[in-house]
Amino acid sequence: MSGRKTYTQIYYLMITVQEALSIILSQSRNFGSTTVSINDATGRVLAEDIYADRDYPPFHRAAMDGFALRSEDFLEKGIRRYTIIEDLFAGGTSTLQPKEGQCLRIMTGSATPAAYDAIIRIEDCQLEGQQVTFNVTALKKGQNIARQGEDAKAGALILTKGTRLFAPEVAALAVAGRSTVLVHQFPKIAVISTGDEVVPVDQDIKPHQIRDSNSYALASFLHQYGLEIACRKLVTDDKELLRRVIQDVLTYDLVIFSGGVSMGEADFVPAVLADCGVQPLLHKVKLKPGKPLWFGKLPAGGVVFGLPGNPMSCQVCYKIFIEPFLRKCFDLPEALKLHLPLLVPKKKNAKLNQYFPCVIEGKGLRPVVINGSGDITSTLRSHGLALHPLEKEDLSEGDLVEFIFW
Repeated sequence: MSGRKTYTQIYYLMITVQEALSIILSQSRNFGSTTVSINDATGRVLAEDIYADRDYPPFHRAAMDGFALRSEDFLEKGIRRYTIIEDLFAGGTSTLQPKEGQCLRIMTGSATPAAYDAIIRIEDCQLEGQQVTFNVTALKKGQNIARQGEDAKAGALILTKGTRLFAPEVAALAVAGRSTVLVHQFPKIAVISTGDEVVPVDQDIKPHQIRDSNSYALASFLHQYGLEIACRKLVTDDKELLRRVIQDVLTYDLVIFSGGVSMGEADFVPAVLADCGVQPLLHKVKLKPGKPLWFGKLPAGGVVFGLPGNPMSCQVCYKIFIEPFLRKCFDLPEALKLHLPLLVPKKKNAKLNQYFPCVIEGKGLRPVVINGSGDITSTLRSHGLALHPLEKEDLSEGDLVEFIFW
């Protein structure tokens, strides 16, 4: 027999989850960048570093409402009763120079004049007209004043590329005077559901049919990263129909199939993809649910994921493989993983990595009852997925397991 592997031979190779992830992540690539308004930046990923354009705070800022004074009057001369010589509001300035025993009524956010080096809050005083008596005996120089540049100096790096932009980051962009920002471009995505038994959600359904839920689950997952689907189709198990659909998306960045990738007589997706010039890189992973996963490279440089058609398998494969792929393309760090104790023991009967839905109860995880990988309610009732590692036969109560949120 020739040493060259045919597609049929590759078809039966089954690799570990980590091996599969290594192959998938090796195909990650940058989709380019684009400039957007900060009004449209939420959820996007920075493609540039952002630097402070000036000191923050840009001046010595009053941290609360109260009275600004010279600490030497209070600490060295023991003065407790002061005359208010001016009121200063945020956005205003002061030119008066205080004399001994004089103070300034100041509001939160105001630029504290250089002549004053401490603020006593309004709650710690007794006010009589333009006279104020302080009811405290202790004072520190710089008290209740945010010093200029203590948050960030001019030129300091405040946001790094590869950061997802949410409310705190968008606020920082505005503070830094950035009305527009360079972000990662979105990939062009196709999601294709397959199966003679699958019908659109708005179509009349027969007893032997099921509604297409996978494309909606995938669209929702993708939307968490601000991604939209450019091509969304439902295709029957027909080779020629599949071929035409595949030909239409060969130049896309990311194509996701659900269904048609297992061992059945009508699972045509892998063979038709290969016929269309898509390079198969892996098929079948030591994973439950999700063992039939298929992955390949499009001629133009994009990638194809072939996910199992069962709803839970589809959702698990997205979380374990597609989301890490997208995060690497966007220069994002790995998604947050926790290690939490199991509240009950767990056994398994196959030497595979098994991801199972759990709910968080107190400080631990409780597995959700599963009626197979077609049970869409099991994911619905859970907070996320826990991992039963391939090499571990049984899990005991109290064992720490890896957990990821949906």
